[in-house]
Amino acid sequence: MLQEIGKATFLIFLAEMGDKTQILAMAFALQYSVRQVLSGVAIGSLFNHGLAVIIGAYLAHLIPFGTIKFGSAILFLGFGLWTLLGQEDELEKSNESSGHPILVVALAFFLGELGDKTQLTAIALATDASSPLNILMGTVLGMVLTSLVGIVVGLKLGERIPEFILKVISGTVFIAFGLINLTQTIPSSALTESQLMFLVIILAAIITIIVIPPLTRQRRATTEVGQLRKVARALHRLEQVLNDLCLGDTRCRQKKCPLGYCKSLIRQELNGFSSVKRERSVIKPYIKMDQHFDQAKVGEVLEYLEEIELNPIVYNELKANLEKLLESA
Repeated sequence: MLQEIGKATFLIFLAEMGDKTQILAMAFALQYSVRQVLSGVAIGSLFNHGLAVIIGAYLAHLIPFGTIKFGSAILFLGFGLWTLLGQEDELEKSNESSGHPILVVALAFFLGELGDKTQLTAIALATDASSPLNILMGTVLGMVLTSLVGIVVGLKLGERIPEFILKVISGTVFIAFGLINLTQTIPSSALTESQLMFLVIILAAIITIIVIPPLTRQRRATTEVGQLRKVARALHRLEQVLNDLCLGDTRCRQKKCPLGYCKSLIRQELNGFSSVKRERSVIKPYIKMDQHFDQAKVGEVLEYLEEIELNPIVYNELKANLEKLLESA
């Protein structure tokens, strides 16, 4: 029993390493959770390999493999376009349900493996096996293990590549599989090289039209986020410098002191309060006669302030109050 399971697992694992189904698992891993992908792979492989003998013995007389693979090609093209066109909120809604993604993965693997070498391998192994169930268990386990390798690679890519780019990659992979299946099922007399090239150009144009607008928005948003993070780091550093500059009096006047007011201003900016709607102090911050700040440090803070790209209102308030500290000499 264990020998048959191990043999089937090993053969399927070797056969699928680097194969299209492993790449397919990698693509699905960019959209769904590991549990959903592996569950879908297991279910799709179970039905595919479980029905292998039945399909080969009976259904082949009713539904030719060419027709089945043509249908799978159309579905792969549909998966690809759906992935590229799908909005983020729709993707999140689909991920909220553990059933729908699993069914999508299962269907893709079931159709993708129809007539493939792994299905033929399962049929060949079952012909001389003591128990076809052992072969089925081994082949499904081999598919899951191979897919797991693809998922690990997909997750590693996901840590380094923006989400939108991953979406484009996965959609393109599905479309590529659809084109491959089309070339394998449609006779060369019905689909010439020039016609195939024309189809590829049309699909490439569609992908470009779909991808360019959101890609432009993504780049713009990435730039804006990067700028916000840069300003936030600068404000944190400015806050630390002001803390070091603070005299540490036990009777801190907080916002009534120009330094305390600047610290409060920075904290509000970091918390996202609008500079325009911010409440103004009724009493303007002022320096007391007994307050003496390090003039050199104040000068360094003012120089650093010039390097930060802040909201003009915030910049003017910070500069005006920091300059008051120079009056403490």
